[in-house]
Amino acid sequence: MFKILFNTILGIILIYIWSRFVDIPQIISNLSKVNLVYLGPVIFFMLLSPLLRAVRLKIFLSEITKIKLLDLIFLNGAAMMLNFFIPIRAGEIVKGVYLNTHYKLPLGKSVIWIFIDRFVDFLAVLFLSVVLFFIIPMIDPSITFTPKGQASLIMVITIILTTALFLTYLTVYQASLAGKLFNFLRHLLIEKHIKIYFDKFSSFILDSFSILNRHPKDLSLMVGITVLAYAADAAIWYFSFIALQANQSFLKMYLGQLLSALTYLVPAAPGYVGSAEASGLLILSGVFGINPDLASAMTVLFHISSAIFVLFFGLVSVYSLKMNIGTLVKVLRKKN
Repeated sequence: MFKILFNTILGIILIYIWSRFVDIPQIISNLSKVNLVYLGPVIFFMLLSPLLRAVRLKIFLSEITKIKLLDLIFLNGAAMMLNFFIPIRAGEIVKGVYLNTHYKLPLGKSVIWIFIDRFVDFLAVLFLSVVLFFIIPMIDPSITFTPKGQASLIMVITIILTTALFLTYLTVYQASLAGKLFNFLRHLLIEKHIKIYFDKFSSFILDSFSILNRHPKDLSLMVGITVLAYAADAAIWYFSFIALQANQSFLKMYLGQLLSALTYLVPAAPGYVGSAEASGLLILSGVFGINPDLASAMTVLFHISSAIFVLFFGLVSVYSLKMNIGTLVKVLRKKN
């Protein structure tokens, strides 16, 4: 509750800051020009995105157990709704609990496997961001980043990506070496009980990450689906701008969605109120040089469309899965 309250206050602050940089009447004027026909493709790609990620999750868990694709699609829909209105990763935890209660997978591993699946998203975001930051400024002069700023950002992302890939490789393919590293870190701890919990945690992590020790075909397929999923996300922004009669480059929208995904690491208010507007303005106007009022109009349009879609799709998903959120939370507390 404290975290939700903190995030809510943060959202109110971000809304206030956002309002100081935009002209609200102009945003309303831009929204009045929306061509509703183009909201059809927006809704289509909003549905395609979780569908693709459900396919990836099915491949990801295929060596553990066979799970119905339709269950995973609806599970993503329920998780999206929970993450949207309770942005403390509640949806990801509920996914793990559902897999535990309905498919008899170990609870702890189910939850960590869900986060590892999202970790694949994170790696793809870093890699694609570096690639597009090289390409887009060469073909689109509207990018407002200076060459020095661009180089610095690429360097930071590259360092994070390299570190993440190295640690993942070490954990997945060099488990014995990773175990020695954990053992070395263990000696730096002083308290006996902390060492015991650290031993359990390190063994659990090594065992859980072994799920990524897969055939290159599976890994390539998962990465390819992730690229397509972010293309679907980019199409949402692309058609939202078209609906406002302000066409933008698809590649620019692709990079924008990747940068937006990175902002999810920052605490967000319930419903992403304030968070979506602030990050949208920062990316679309601050990085891409789009007029702040137009950028904010698209963000508001996207935010409203997302809220309606997530609520509808989430409720349909919960009903289809016959999911009792309260029961799942009680199961989680009991297991803990």
